[in-house]
Amino acid sequence: MTQKKLEVLTRQECFELLPRAVVGRLAFVDDEGPGAVPVNYGIAGEDIVFRVETQSHLREVLPRVAFEVDHVEPDASSGWSVLVRGEARELDLDEVPAYLEKMHTSFPHPWAEGVHNVWVAITPRTVTGRRLEAPFVAALF
Repeated sequence: MTQKKLEVLTRQECFELLPRAVVGRLAFVDDEGPGAVPVNYGIAGEDIVFRVETQSHLREVLPRVAFEVDHVEPDASSGWSVLVRGEARELDLDEVPAYLEKMHTSFPHPWAEGVHNVWVAITPRTVTGRRLEAPFVAALF
């Protein structure tokens, strides 16, 4: 039987994978329970940065959040996933230039229409990840 091994990633490996995507899912708990929404993001140092509209409900779910990014290769039945848990906060507009200078990815360009002038940064508390490795043949005993 051919199976793939699930590999646990180091924090460094997770931060090498995060810039490979442009959309992740912001996970939170609000009055209705657990939720998750996709957001465009950038990486500034180790902070995850995204933008929302002034009237966005996401402003109300801060500060305790999680952020998940993954990549799947369906034909190979492989992929990776990174989960960041941390504290999110709105940035003052005078802080944004410093974050833009630290970004080693392009800055987040929201896809939805509207004015997304509220910048949010998630400072990681924990970073975990997993990846499916190349297949191996399991021994039958």
